[in-house]
Parts: sequence; structure tokens; C-alpha cells
Amino acid sequence: MAARKKTTTKKKPQYVRAKKSKGAATPTMARRGITVALLLLIIGGILFGLKQGFDWIGRQLKSENPRFEIQHIEVACDGKLTEDYIREITGLREGMNLWEFTFEEIEEKLMKVSRIESVYLERKLSNTMIVRVKERVPVSRIVGRQTMRYPFLVDRFQVVLPHRRSLTDLPLIKGLDMDLSLGKPVQHADVETALKIVALCDRIPYLQTYVQLETIDLQYADYIYLYLRNGARARVPRYSLEPRLYKLASTIKVALDQGRRVKTADVTLDTAKVPVTYY
Repeated sequence: MAARKKTTTKKKPQYVRAKKSKGAATPTMARRGITVALLLLIIGGILFGLKQGFDWIGRQLKSENPRFEIQHIEVACDGKLTEDYIREITGLREGMNLWEFTFEEIEEKLMKVSRIESVYLERKLSNTMIVRVKERVPVSRIVGRQTMRYPFLVDRFQVVLPHRRSLTDLPLIKGLDMDLSLGKPVQHADVETALKIVALCDRIPYLQTYVQLETIDLQYADYIYLYLRNGARARVPRYSLEPRLYKLASTIKVALDQGRRVKTADVTLDTAKVPVTYY
């Protein structure tokens, strides 16, 4: 007799879905939000109080401390700006506190003067303020579109400076088709090239002897004209400046050794022999 297999059917478990009550969670969330806000306010108040406290301590130790009252102001300038002028610009005076101002404030006032290149400031405790000013050194004169009677000056950083009658012997840069602004650098590649020529002729004794610059003409796109104090006119490229200037100096030297004076010379060509004419 065969055994019967007994089968059973499992009943699926039944789940009861409970509905969430929206109203019950709202007060809890609100309380949490209020708690977080209060904590943030408390932390903010503590931080603000600490800042105020540190500021008060700082004032008592520095800016409101009579021990740091300025009794001496040492002003030095390597140019012609006077001590009284620098004091007037900065507003510094004896009786002020050393910590009453920031270095950034003093530097900002001084650097508005176009003739000033750099500033050095130092607090010498407990009662001395040191101010050292470096003036910009003009290396050339320069004319632009709006220049009328008197040319401006320019320093090695291409910053335009006011005209000074005592510096009329500096080389003149001309042929520049743009406006110039006092106290602002000239944003022009040709001016940078011209100042490199000036620097080379001033720094190298050999060039200083034979290439005495009078005018640098930038009006031509393919080359630069140099007018020299001995009456010579030379055409130079905008590249390989030092070797080309050496070639020009050697041409002038050879002519002088031969008892002749160069009228024109062209060192733009990549040839050993320089095209030259004589007076």
C-alpha cells in the first residue's frame, strides 16, 4: 500500500499597514528647529563676545596704550621728496599711537604719488615710526599722441612720470601712437624694447662710449631708428638687441679710428659688413 504524500498550504502572513500621523511629527520637528536655532544663536553670541573681548584687550595693549605714543618719526627718501611732504601725505605726526593705523593704509596713501616706487615701514618699539621711500628714477623721456610741448618721463618699469626740466638730456622715445597716463605703466611692447636699449647703453661701458642715445623712434613697424648724439642715425631690429648694438658700436669705433664720422648705419641685416655712410 503506497503512502500518501501529505501536502500543506502555507498561509501568507498578513501585514497591517499603519497610517502615519502627519500631525504628530510636526511638533517634534518644530522643537528640533527651535533648539538648533537657539544653539546657533548661543554659539554666535559666544563667538561675538570673544571677538569683542579680544578686540578690547588688543586696544588696551596696543592702540589705546599710552606706552606706544609716537615720539619720533624717522623719514628718509633717496630722491627729492621732502620729509614735510611725506608727513603730509601719510598724516603721521608725533602723539599718534603706533598701532592707530595699518601699514596698508600708509602704503596706499604713498603709492598714489606717481614718483614713489616703493615704501618701507617699520614700528620701532616703543615710540618710533620709520618711513623709507624710494623714488622712481626716470631713464628716458617719452611722447605720445596727447603730448604737446613737454615730454613726460618714464622709469624702468614703464611708469609715466611728470616732466622735469632738469632731465632734458635723457633719451627721447617718440613715434608712439597712444595716449599716456601719469602714474600708469605704458602697456606697449615697443616701449619695453626701447627701455631695454636704454638700459644696455647705460649699463655696458663699451656701448655707453660709442652709442650715445638721443632719440629712439618707434614709428616704423619693421625696425627702430636710433638717433645718436654724434649725429649718426642707425637702424636696428627689435630682436637680438645686445649683439646688434655691439655691431653698431664697433662700426662707429672703426670709423673714428679711421678719422671718419658715421652718418647712417644699418645693423638689421644678418651680414658681417654693415651698410654705412659717412659725413
